[in-house]
Amino acid sequence: MLTAKRFEQSFAGLAGNAGRLFRGRTEPPAVEVEYAGIDVLGERPTGIFPPEPPEPARASFSRPQEDIFDIGAILRLRTFLYLIAATVLFLFQIHNTLSIKELAKQNERLREQLRISTSIRTSQELKASELQSIHNISGYAQALGLISSAEPPVDIEP
Repeated sequence: MLTAKRFEQSFAGLAGNAGRLFRGRTEPPAVEVEYAGIDVLGERPTGIFPPEPPEPARASFSRPQEDIFDIGAILRLRTFLYLIAATVLFLFQIHNTLSIKELAKQNERLREQLRISTSIRTSQELKASELQSIHNISGYAQALGLISSAEPPVDIEP
């Protein structure tokens, strides 16, 4: 039974006695009726929007029509300096990218030239070693007493 009374007292605070319970007021219930802490009989604004402030208060906050959009706030020197710095960095990045591409093309051309010159050098080394071996063979032949013939060699086909 004690639990039921506590439960009933908690609802009493929600259903009309919130003013007396929470604020200590003892006004008649017809003047102050609250449900869950919301005054339902007090003064409420009419309509959806809150009432407009009095005219003198509005006049102190109003500005002339041309001051509503202040382009000077956007076009500050600091903003232009930021834009110039960003543009310089952007152009520097573009220049670096183009330089990298040009260097890559030049690198590829140099690699191709290096391959060609390596190939030429290898073929010249082979030719030099061939001539050296021919010179060595002719030297050994002369040491053995053989002489070279003035007639071209004869190819034997199988």
